[in-house]
Amino acid sequence: MSGPLAGVNVVEISLFQQGPVAGMRLGDLGAEVIKVEPMGGDPGRGFMKIIGAMAGLEGRNYYFEHGNRNKRSIVLDLKSERGKEVFFKLIDGADVFLNNMSINAPIRMGIGPDVLLERNPRLIYAHASGWGRKGPDAQEYSFDYTGIARSGLMMACGERGSPPTQILPGIGDELGALMCAWAVTAALYAREKTGRGQVVDTSLMGSVIAALGFVLAAPAIMGQEFPREVRAEAGNPLYNHYRCKDDKWIAIAHLDPDRYWPRLCNALEIQELEHDSRFNSIEARGKNAKELVAILDKKFATKTRNEWSEILKEQGCIFTLVQSLEEVTNDPQALANDYFRFFDHPTLGRTKMVGFPWHFSETPASIRRGAPEFGEHTEEILRELGYTREGIEDLRREGVVR
Repeated sequence: MSGPLAGVNVVEISLFQQGPVAGMRLGDLGAEVIKVEPMGGDPGRGFMKIIGAMAGLEGRNYYFEHGNRNKRSIVLDLKSERGKEVFFKLIDGADVFLNNMSINAPIRMGIGPDVLLERNPRLIYAHASGWGRKGPDAQEYSFDYTGIARSGLMMACGERGSPPTQILPGIGDELGALMCAWAVTAALYAREKTGRGQVVDTSLMGSVIAALGFVLAAPAIMGQEFPREVRAEAGNPLYNHYRCKDDKWIAIAHLDPDRYWPRLCNALEIQELEHDSRFNSIEARGKNAKELVAILDKKFATKTRNEWSEILKEQGCIFTLVQSLEEVTNDPQALANDYFRFFDHPTLGRTKMVGFPWHFSETPASIRRGAPEFGEHTEEILRELGYTREGIEDLRREGVVR
């Protein structure tokens, strides 16, 4: 079965992560994605060398592999007229043009929205930007780090009074990519009704703000910031995480704590506290939170995480494991729902990859091809555009394609 976007043609000029992952997600959904790379290539191909971390796999790196599966690659010199001619032929048959360049860069290149939409009025011109198309900083450069910093994420994490939290890289770009792919699908649906394409802009800043919507609603509506928590003083100790005997953590999550307080008392064998006036109501537990968290810390430290999991489950408590990143990739629940997916990679063999955040009963997402080699499909794509073998060789001799 084909994915829900089967038959949709995407032309992508993007680099590093936000744009490439947006294209990857459209490809996961069945779209045919052509990645147009400059002569120097997407710098993401050498990204792991740039940051000096986590060696590549047989000449590949997981960063590029993750963001560029389900695509074909063509290398074009868009500074040349003949290169631009090839690009325009791609656009003429495209449903979507996707890029994450700075706002004015495509305009300077002669491939801005006005030019492309005049050629192809049904085109969805999708721009995954840093700061949005308007405002004083619209033209400024942005990366994942700047997006999560300015949008509040670093101050929404960590404990009260601590410095801005160091966030592992990529979450801003991943959110921006998902938001862009979502916007593209909505624009494609709108085109079915109107027959017209349009410019769609999503940004790192807007995407992270949307993801923090609940937290940011407080200062937006009330002018009052949602307070950062301190684990040892959690206002609702029944909605907190605790270290177990084996140095692993477990999270209990009871948003109806009065209902679950007796169950937790039974699970932790602290029945004597159930009716203790310090802890017998949500107000009392909040007032004496620091004292109760200290008691629960001592109890959870007496057994391993697995032991507590069995006990809490038996008592009908709401809980889960605080997992390491590697544990997440092996989580049977995540695997069962294709949140991680095995793929028979032509170079790497059977490979576990981050899968899909959605499930379609009739038009499933899929991983059909690994990330392309640099210019792997240049000739194939040019043939599809009507170029002869001789014509392709001419383009190569002139340095227009690779």
